[in-house]
Amino acid sequence: MNNKKDFNIIQNILCMLPILFIFVMFILHLVLSKKTFSIEEKRYLAQRPTFHVEEVLNGIYGTKVESYFSDQFPFRDFWVYIQEGFNQIIFKN
Repeated sequence: MNNKKDFNIIQNILCMLPILFIFVMFILHLVLSKKTFSIEEKRYLAQRPTFHVEEVLNGIYGTKVESYFSDQFPFRDFWVYIQEGFNQIIFKN
């Protein structure tokens, strides 16, 4: 009986981890300062787009917002580094 209760508690905690991760990343996105330039990629990063109704209607605004969120993702350099490591292992470069 006690083992089943412990298992359910552990299962509930494990199910909450992805939601907790998303929530923490959201808070970090709001709190951390925004970068303007990536030294690793040697390019300027997208900044928060200004809202214009015309851009929303023709779809440009959505593309700008997507670029902004992908460029300003918390700990972005770490995630890029991890991806490059995986690519080197997978493709043996």
